[in-house]
Amino acid sequence: MLLNAPMLEQMRRQTEDIIRYYGELNRRVATNGVDGIPQLLEIAKQVETAIGDVGAEELTWVAAEIKRLLDQLVRMDAQLEQLRELKTLLTQPSELDQSRRRSSL
Repeated sequence: MLLNAPMLEQMRRQTEDIIRYYGELNRRVATNGVDGIPQLLEIAKQVETAIGDVGAEELTWVAAEIKRLLDQLVRMDAQLEQLRELKTLLTQPSELDQSRRRSSL
């Protein structure tokens, strides 16, 4: 099959368009601190490998542990708030004490 001149010209333009588009993608990737598409693909491979080393069960377990710890901390905070309120009540002079002090003056 012989290629005619218009078909070759169209293929040349499409190739140039693809090369320009690839260059634009490379430029956009580079503006985000990555040295082009090849480095982006290498980083993606590294991320995939790193994520593969972390099991879903491990993430579920640690998330549950964090939630338990947060629940305990919230309970402790509530207890400390109650203790603060109790201390405030106990350290305030009572009305009876205040009236005794006024009458002794």
